[in-house]
Amino acid sequence: MGIINKKYKNLSNLSNKFINSSPFPHLVLDNFLEKSFFKKITDDKKKLNYSKGKFFKNEVEKNKWISKNTNLPKNVKRIVEELNSKKWLNNLKKLSKIDSLFSTKVGNSDLANYHEMRSDGYLGSHIDHSSDPETGKPHVLNIILYLSKYWKNEWGGSTVFLDSKGKKIKKKIFYTPNRAVIFLHTPYSFHGVSKIRNNKINRSTIYIDYYSRSKNPYNKINLRFNKKWFKHGTCFVLPKISDYFKLNNFYYTKTMFKYKVNQATNNFKLFLNR
Repeated sequence: MGIINKKYKNLSNLSNKFINSSPFPHLVLDNFLEKSFFKKITDDKKKLNYSKGKFFKNEVEKNKWISKNTNLPKNVKRIVEELNSKKWLNNLKKLSKIDSLFSTKVGNSDLANYHEMRSDGYLGSHIDHSSDPETGKPHVLNIILYLSKYWKNEWGGSTVFLDSKGKKIKKKIFYTPNRAVIFLHTPYSFHGVSKIRNNKINRSTIYIDYYSRSKNPYNKINLRFNKKWFKHGTCFVLPKISDYFKLNNFYYTKTMFKYKVNQATNNFKLFLNR
């Protein structure tokens, strides 16, 4: 039985659409998994061990659970393996024009591949970690796969893309079962999840990230912002400036401070090299 829909086995013809999408390169693929395989996921998810994951409940990550350090159910694991396969990586290389693309060897032991978000859940504007945990190479591409069997748009839970400062929503991608969203990850690819208003069904997703062996991974891509990669952690934009001075937000304040310092250093180096 196939896993990924056959019509997505060659994404090279969608490369221009991906690269020219705004506010940063991305692509939406509906009916991503073969229908017969997608039907198996609902029962498979019942085998998840929620006691071994990690639950978030704060101002920017609310009612979110991740599968960190847990054993994924059989068919969820098969999806993760397929999205890390050489065949799929070659497909992503053709789509993104990033020839040096690779997938991490760290896997689900260090990075959570399965996420769930409950009613009233919310994920604030943020950029993900900049580097592969093992090699330190640039994080350049993400795929998010929507796994819930049923969903209504009015329940929220959309993936939102923001401007390069992470403040204004530029695009909203509705949560539609069996939809995949592929997007370029740069130090300016701010994204999040709109608030969920649904008391019945959890928002389930698979998240995979990809990396580049080159420290100049975006050279072949026409971006609307600075192409130069720099190092940073997962960094959230807090709702108000005063929020950065709250003691319980120390981690978010620290990561944002480091981000701003590294961004300024990067811009200064670019200025000197003109």
